[in-house]
Amino acid sequence: MINSNSPLEYLSAFAIVFVIGAMSVVGIASYIERASRHRTQSTHSNET
Repeated sequence: MINSNSPLEYLSAFAIVFVIGAMSVVGIASYIERASRHRTQSTHSNET
């Protein structure tokens, strides 16, 4: 038996995965930025 999904189902699945991927990229980028800032502040505080 052939299971034929509608194009709208494929589009909605793609949209959900795309949004989750974009949120992951934004989250990882903000984490890297925060870690970089924390490392820079720690380095400067050790110098004084």
